[in-house]
Amino acid sequence: MGKTKKKIKNLTQALNIPQDVTNGATIITIVGKTEVIVENYRGIIEYNDKKIKIGTRNGNIEFEGERFLIEYYTDDEMKISGKICEIKYS
Repeated sequence: MGKTKKKIKNLTQALNIPQDVTNGATIITIVGKTEVIVENYRGIIEYNDKKIKIGTRNGNIEFEGERFLIEYYTDDEMKISGKICEIKYS
């Protein structure tokens, strides 16, 4: 890690700034088995009623289940509903 990146990391830790703000980390909020909100994603790679694959800064996230529907999406956030059976990271 370069000196500048290390200084920034130390400063953000000292100021207690969340990682999602400083490095664009993906945030996944799961509500029960039927709802997911994904923040800080890059794009939708695959989408059908049984699988949704999303690209992020650090790889891909895959949701598997049934009756998937992307209720809304913006440049920063999306809401997925349906029966969530599995979440995979790659």
